Amino acid sequence: MNNVKERISSFLEKEFYFFWVLGLTAGIYAGREYKLFNIYLSTARIIIIAILLIIEVLATRRILLGENLSGVSEENKSQKNCKFLLQYKSLFQNGQSTARLIILVIVPFLILFFIGNSIVSIHKYKESKNIFLSLYKNNNSIEDSITIEGRVSDHPVHRYGRTEFLFTVNKIFPLGDNENHDDFFDTRETVNVELKAMCTDWITRDDYLRLKGKLKKNNCGYLNTAEHSEIIFNVPGESVEKIEPWNFSFRVFKFRSMLYGCLKNAFYSSLESEDACMAEAVILGDRKNVPDYLTEAFKKCGAYHLFAISGLHLSFFVSLIYLILKKIKSSGFMLWAAVFFLAAYNFLVGERASMLRASVMVIFILLARSWNREYSYKILLYLSYIIIVIYNPFFLDDLGFWMSYGSMASLIFIYPPILKLFKKRFISLNPALRYFTKIVLITLSIQVVLFPISAHFFKEVSLISPMANMFVIPAFYILLAILMISSFLIIIWPPVGSIILKSGSVFFDYISKIVKTLSKFDFCIINFDSFPIKNVIVYYIILMIALFAAGAIIKMINIHNENR
Repeated sequence: MNNVKERISSFLEKEFYFFWVLGLTAGIYAGREYKLFNIYLSTARIIIIAILLIIEVLATRRILLGENLSGVSEENKSQKNCKFLLQYKSLFQNGQSTARLIILVIVPFLILFFIGNSIVSIHKYKESKNIFLSLYKNNNSIEDSITIEGRVSDHPVHRYGRTEFLFTVNKIFPLGDNENHDDFFDTRETVNVELKAMCTDWITRDDYLRLKGKLKKNNCGYLNTAEHSEIIFNVPGESVEKIEPWNFSFRVFKFRSMLYGCLKNAFYSSLESEDACMAEAVILGDRKNVPDYLTEAFKKCGAYHLFAISGLHLSFFVSLIYLILKKIKSSGFMLWAAVFFLAAYNFLVGERASMLRASVMVIFILLARSWNREYSYKILLYLSYIIIVIYNPFFLDDLGFWMSYGSMASLIFIYPPILKLFKKRFISLNPALRYFTKIVLITLSIQVVLFPISAHFFKEVSLISPMANMFVIPAFYILLAILMISSFLIIIWPPVGSIILKSGSVFFDYISKIVKTLSKFDFCIINFDSFPIKNVIVYYIILMIALFAAGAIIKMINIHNENR
């Protein structure tokens, strides 16, 4: 029994970052499920967080001072300062493990819980003060005659004779009279726009528009989540006008639109329509133009994660930067060049959870290497999670967020032990067979972690995923390299970039045929009527217990073999 307690205590101390993540997630979930915002609760949270931080700092200082006594000589121990240290050591030498557990796990868990709770409460408070929500609740003539000006802040979705997009509003003309430019007020609110028109393909992200319409309530909302505003700004097709305000913001987003349009036009002019849609999804992060039948095919064969912009994309970019700047000796210059490039690529693609995760981890890795410090992918994954979720807690509703973190978690926690278990057998395999075997093991690891995510979001899980990825991933790596290099050259020298881009058609055709063929095996797909969040949580708890037990068993077997 004592051995089990020691193992649990050792696991908690070793995986303390995981419990930090768990505390932040639990705080966000509690804040979203319950209405916990008022001035008194907010004040109480701030006080609790401050008290816990003080306790954490003081307790950590005492622990560190107590541990530093091991290197203090007997002569120095008689001094006043060392007596001070001895007092701290005596506080923790009895039950020091419990003290470390409190400092590493429990107190940070509570701090992050209240931080996550506070962040969601602030977001909810801001949403409750949304000007369009106030206009809708007033229920007077103003909601029937509103003119707004602003920017299309996301890629529009064109379907069923209407266009939907997220709109960042700069000006509101409350009486609908935009001729009188004195009769408006500034705002930086966002609203979901529903434009009823047969042909609106000319509207793209970053366009500045003047829209006239009325507010209505929609049960689903643009993003199909209850956390976002359900107010829809309904616009007739003839009440749309492009404008050019020519301020600094307009010029910045106009440049992004031109750069994005340059790459997109190159894709569609150099490739077949289906291939161009895939290239746009893989490089530019916009999956809205991918045909539904192709999206379903990738989902059914378990290869949909290839559409997410991830660390593989950034590794190509960073490698390209280091290749260009390798003659420069300054590691600091190369680091800042990579950071600048990552920031520019994030700005071009837009706010994508998977992209932000990969960028944060890459920046941490580059910093560690420039400082000659060791780093752990496990800790970097936890830290990036905390940073991104604090930045935007509603990323927890994003499929790309969970696909990206689930894939990375499988590569960090599940794949290495499996590879270690089969290490002796890999030695006897030839390089080609070893490579494909690793792909199968990686896919199985990812499948284990992403099983509940696929069941929750897609209501289905593919059993043929290992085979599909074994055939697709090698070709996808080559295709991704071609797309990255050609995209970079298209901006500098379009003709050369287009020539290289066309060479990817062979790999596009190969991947499409494999995916479409394997997706036809319906008997390899498990369908679910529903897979709620509570089932996802139970699945991961069981998986963690199984991994913990498997690690303990493997360790006992290794000890037994060594004793023999």
